[in-house]
Amino acid sequence: MDYGETLQRLMVNDARIEDGQGLEPGVLSAKLLALVRLAAVVAVGGSAPTYGTEIDAALNAGASAAEIVDVLCAIVPVVGVPNVVAAAPDVALALGFEPFES
Repeated sequence: MDYGETLQRLMVNDARIEDGQGLEPGVLSAKLLALVRLAAVVAVGGSAPTYGTEIDAALNAGASAAEIVDVLCAIVPVVGVPNVVAAAPDVALALGFEPFES
């Protein structure tokens, strides 16, 4: 399915896209897809296990810890400082760092 057809389905809330079916990205690399999903998890305030899953996927796809942290920095203007600050301890744990309180 080309991007135009996918966009059309999204615009009309086509029943075929329920639960994400038929929306498998075909152009994004596995690494970029994992980083985008991590950004989405921060935006919606995901749970700690979700951060672990998405960060593991990013690392397995070749992302570095620095790239993962860059995602947090890049999305601050969009999702806001409070969302990123709330996510940072879960991201730190998923990367093997022990978060600390200041």
